[in-house]
Amino acid sequence: MHWLGLYFPDLPLEVFVRGQSLEGPLAVTARQGGQICILRCNEAARKLGIRAGQPLQAALALAGELRSWPRDLAREEEALQALAQWAWQFSSLITFEPSLLLLEIGASLRLFGGIDALLQRILDELPLLGYSGRWATAPNPTAAGLLARVAPGSRVTTREALVARLERIPLARLTRDAEARALLNDIGLGSIGDVLGLPRAELARRLGPGLLQLLDRLLGEAPDPRPPWQPPPRFEQAIELPAEVENGAALIFPARRLLLSLCGFLRGQGAATQRLHWWLEYREERPPNEIEQGLLRPTRDPEHLLARFRERLERVTLAAPVIRLGLRVDDCLPYAECSGDWLNGTGAEAEGDILERLATRLGEQRLGGLRGRPDYRPERAVVIAPMEEGGEQPLLRGRLPLWLLHPPRPLRTADGVPQHAGPLELLRHSQRIESGWWDGEDAARDYYLARNPAGERLWVFRDRRDGRWFLHGLFD
Repeated sequence: MHWLGLYFPDLPLEVFVRGQSLEGPLAVTARQGGQICILRCNEAARKLGIRAGQPLQAALALAGELRSWPRDLAREEEALQALAQWAWQFSSLITFEPSLLLLEIGASLRLFGGIDALLQRILDELPLLGYSGRWATAPNPTAAGLLARVAPGSRVTTREALVARLERIPLARLTRDAEARALLNDIGLGSIGDVLGLPRAELARRLGPGLLQLLDRLLGEAPDPRPPWQPPPRFEQAIELPAEVENGAALIFPARRLLLSLCGFLRGQGAATQRLHWWLEYREERPPNEIEQGLLRPTRDPEHLLARFRERLERVTLAAPVIRLGLRVDDCLPYAECSGDWLNGTGAEAEGDILERLATRLGEQRLGGLRGRPDYRPERAVVIAPMEEGGEQPLLRGRLPLWLLHPPRPLRTADGVPQHAGPLELLRHSQRIESGWWDGEDAARDYYLARNPAGERLWVFRDRRDGRWFLHGLFD
């Protein structure tokens, strides 16, 4: 197996700031030794002399404009779950450690064109999601997680290479067992390599089996079972905005991050979506603003979805400053990848894009198209319906006129011959229809292709109940 560890050291801070692009010194705090201290801070804060472990009051003395938040472990867990939904496109086997995502990528390497292409894809998308991560690969999850934390960028495929990489890593980074660490330190052993050089029997006698079992899992010599993450039945995520948003354009930044996560989730499912449900939450006591975004065809392209959302947002008036943006997708539809060359009908795709933009700008209810119905009567065989609705094929067959009159126009007759700008020449019998007895609009007709003296081609029928003639359509 081939495991990838993704470690997020700044996750405690990033869960607060990923909703917007914020500048200035930022930090997250935690209580240590009876006082509130800096746990993580950004580069702007570090340039001002702020460091992890520093009391908050001391940090504020260095930078009075410092913005800080208390650490929120629940939000960090929620962020890891959201990252797993995005990473589902890269691996079907995902598990967690604190601030760490572990992916089995051996089965995905051919799909993504090798380890280099896969890593580049992941590293390109992580900043777009609002996270900075460190990575390492190893033959088992314990080693991949440890190397991602301690030796980021490591790529290990064999046991020999793994042992060589682990030798200089301090034992304190592997285990939190204070008694074992103190004993090993007393006899001058501080690294994993030092411990691996000891006789196993003597090590077990002094420390018990726990450390040996951990070392065996680290080297891949013992099973390392972990509960696999299971994706939720539907996609639902939200981003808490670090500052109130009063302009709809400012929501595009967090919306892009939600859509990237959504599209990763859809790729992992081999699916796409045709309807998105957005919601905006306000600080004031107002109900959330629901925004429905429909599409003419299923897609999982984040840029396409973002462009449609931007156009939809132009028609939304914010009732109050927004503090939270959410996205939900209930239905995952089957999706087939296709190339974008001329053989696949790029003209039709461009036409669909124009129709989607019109539906977004004007409202879906204002844009319709023709949809077939299973009815033999021509005037009932096609109806106008919303563009995204499917429909059955009409039952009528053969060549029909482009212009259909509704209702059919009665024709006068002379010596039994129907007239329209002169006597009509019946060229051929088109079809016979008997239908509608169940709804009170019974139709019994014989249709003909006809031509008048002016050369116009007409579609006429004779009512078989009373013998009258009608003009129902024009071909020219």
